[in-house]
Amino acid sequence: MGHSTSEWAFVLVVIALLIWVGAESWRVEHTLEFAPPNSETVRVIGQQWFWSFQHADGTQEVNELHLKANVPYRFEIVSNDVIHDFAVPDFAILMDAVPGRVNSLWNVFDKPGEYLIECREYCGQGHQQMRAKLFIEPNNNATAATGAGGSSAASTTGTQPSSAISQGTGLISVVKPGSNATVTQGTGLERVVKPPTITQNASSGSSNTTSAASTKTSAPAPSGPSVALSIPSGASTQGNPSYDPATLSIKKGDIVTVTNNDNAPHTVTSGSSATDPKNGKLFDSGLIMPGKSVKVNTASLAPGTYPFHCTVHTFMSGTLTVKA
Repeated sequence: MGHSTSEWAFVLVVIALLIWVGAESWRVEHTLEFAPPNSETVRVIGQQWFWSFQHADGTQEVNELHLKANVPYRFEIVSNDVIHDFAVPDFAILMDAVPGRVNSLWNVFDKPGEYLIECREYCGQGHQQMRAKLFIEPNNNATAATGAGGSSAASTTGTQPSSAISQGTGLISVVKPGSNATVTQGTGLERVVKPPTITQNASSGSSNTTSAASTKTSAPAPSGPSVALSIPSGASTQGNPSYDPATLSIKKGDIVTVTNNDNAPHTVTSGSSATDPKNGKLFDSGLIMPGKSVKVNTASLAPGTYPFHCTVHTFMSGTLTVKA
C-alpha cells in the first residue's frame, strides 16, 4: 500500500509540475506577446537577397536600420518572395518572414552600437549575402520601456501585409510621403538631398521622393545624348547576365539611361564592390525598382574605365568606359 501511495504521489507531483509549467508558459507568452502601448512599429521586408525597413512615419531604409536605444519597437515581418528569417544574433531575435503572412515581435535595444542583421533561413544562391546593419543610437530623452531591455517576444498572425513597400536607394534611403525634396542620383561626385530631382520612371514621368544618407555638393544638370543600359530579367540570380551590355562605352557627358527589366530592385553604383574606396562616390543610380528607369549623369567623369556593381546583389558587376 505504501508503495502504491508513493507512486500516486509521484504522479500527482508530475501533473502539478506540468500544469504549473503550462500555466507559466502561457502567462509569459501572453505577457510578452503584446508590445507596450508606447512602442514604435517597424515593418521588416525580406526579399532575395536584401532587407528593407519601413518606419511608422513612412521613412524607409534598405540594408540599414536606424533605431533609438531604450525605445520599444514592434516589428512586423513579411516576405516578398520566399521564406526568410529575420535574425539579430546580438539580441537573440529570430523570426521567420513568410510570404502572405505577418509575423510580429517586439524588442527594446539597450546598448547603442552597430549590429548584424542576417537571414537564418536558406533562401537561394544569394542567401549568404542577405545581411544588413542595425544602428542603435543613444537616446538620452527616452523613458524606461516596459519590460527588460533586450528581451523580445514573437507572435504570428494570418493577416495579409497591409501595403507593399517601395525600397529606398543604395544601401540606405529615406522616403517621406508628401515631401518634395529628393535625391539627384547618379550625378557628379555626391548625392544631392535638395531639389532638383531626377525622374525615376522615364516612361511614365513619375518620380520617387527620397533623400540620401550624406551629401556635400550638387552636380551639374543632366545634358548630352542618352545611352541605354539595361538590367536583364533574371539578373538577381547569380550566374545570369547582370547588365546589358556588361561593358558600356560612352562619350564624356552622355546620359546613361538605366532600365530595370528584372523583378527585383537593383543599382548601378561606382566601384567594384562595397569595400571599394570609390563605392558610390563617382556615380550611383540609387535603387531602381522593377520596370523603372533612372538617368545617370557622366558629366563629372574624366575619360577612363570605371567598374560598377549592384549594392543589393553584390555579385552583379559591369564596366563603364568614358571616352573624351
